[in-house]
Amino acid sequence: MNSLGQRIREFRLKKGLTQIELASGLCTASLISQIESDRARPSYKTLVALASRLDVPLEHLLKEVNFDLESSSKSKMARSMVRAREYQAAIPLLNDLLEIQQQRIPKEGLFLELVQCHIELGNALEAESLLNQLYQICNTERNDFLLADVLYYLGKVAALKNDYPIALFHTNRAWEELKTVEEIDADFQAKVLMQLASLHERVGKVAEAAKLYERALLLNQCNGEERGKAYLRLAEVYDRQKKHEQAQEFAMKATILLEEESTKEHMQEMQRRLLMLQRDSSDWNKSVQTLMSMAEQFEQDGKKQKAGEVYADLALICLENQEYDEAWAYAEKARMALSDTDSMMGEVHRVLSFVYFRREDENKGKKHLENAVKIFEQHGKIAELETVTLHMCRYLSDKGDHREAYERMEAFHHYMIKQLEQRGIIL
Repeated sequence: MNSLGQRIREFRLKKGLTQIELASGLCTASLISQIESDRARPSYKTLVALASRLDVPLEHLLKEVNFDLESSSKSKMARSMVRAREYQAAIPLLNDLLEIQQQRIPKEGLFLELVQCHIELGNALEAESLLNQLYQICNTERNDFLLADVLYYLGKVAALKNDYPIALFHTNRAWEELKTVEEIDADFQAKVLMQLASLHERVGKVAEAAKLYERALLLNQCNGEERGKAYLRLAEVYDRQKKHEQAQEFAMKATILLEEESTKEHMQEMQRRLLMLQRDSSDWNKSVQTLMSMAEQFEQDGKKQKAGEVYADLALICLENQEYDEAWAYAEKARMALSDTDSMMGEVHRVLSFVYFRREDENKGKKHLENAVKIFEQHGKIAELETVTLHMCRYLSDKGDHREAYERMEAFHHYMIKQLEQRGIIL
């Protein structure tokens, strides 16, 4: 393995930079010299800045690097990486720390940090294996705080695997464990309630989800951004229930908090979701202008996927306001930016089907409806699937194809029953 200094020098030379040029505006050239000769260690902040100056992702810069650090220093750097969401880069450091036999750092905490990294990266099996080890520790050494943490993360892993009944089981157990703990951690209680709310929302129990989101908001008074996200989720839940007045109220609260707390990138995503919640208002043209600017900015930044999602939103707003030519144009832009299997493509095909039926091009209209059905089925979007299925059945009935209309509705019914059973709901 190379040392960190050797690795930085290697990338500096590939970039064609002198030590003075690399250091400019970040630190002194002397410090760069000391770092490259392994006589000094950069802070996490300096390390991130150097990776950016060298145009290399942090995890690539640290790949196969031998960190000759004291345990406390290595732990501090690993935790800094986790907080900065540099999960891939943090994993090797956390693994190294877990292999050290004698140290003052509690291994349970390192396990949980490593679990979080794997969950955020979508590594469900790795996270589950670590949690099973922690669960065994809980069985031998009674630790209510640790058990609640383990159950909470087991719920996250099950949700990652789309196993919602198991996710609800573990998260409910985490909540019950928290009730037995004498010292109340309101922030962690809020996190568990938020997870329970999200899971209820995913299985279609939106009324229960709304109650849980509101309970979580009563507990969580600290983090403005997290509170803003909770308001936004609550607004979306009320929107699904057609309770538009409550949806608007919480959407406005979310707007105020997220404008104050979020990063630019995160704020753009939140703003997009808020605009879609508010699209029923009379000033929908203003929403279109804002979304257009957002899509153009994403394109300039090379974020094709994000631009495609915004164009899909624009297509839907224009369709709802009977601007069919504009809806078609935005839907086609979305098709160019999104992959064929992207969940947003279901909405794109739905918009295009309405436009082509409006133009009396029945073949293209039916083709896009069928594509929308397939995508919504693949992604388990029951509400959206119901909408396009009803539209397809109405179209077939109007054409006199009553048998096919019946068969499609019957197929949707069986699909819905199967999906609900998978989510722990038996009718």
